Amino acid sequence: MNNTTKAKYNLAASMLKGNIPIEEVVLMSGLPEEEVKKLKNELKDEIQDRNALRGLDL
Repeated sequence: MNNTTKAKYNLAASMLKGNIPIEEVVLMSGLPEEEVKKLKNELKDEIQDRNALRGLDL
């Protein structure tokens, strides 16, 4: 994986963790929708943890 592709995946992962809709992630990252969905599935535990902590005073 070259640096440009890695940067696209890092951008997509950050956007997915921020609850950005898949359609917008596809448009902004330039990755295919299938790849974004696959990435979201890989990150689902981390996304759930982040959403659980949202709104808590830590």
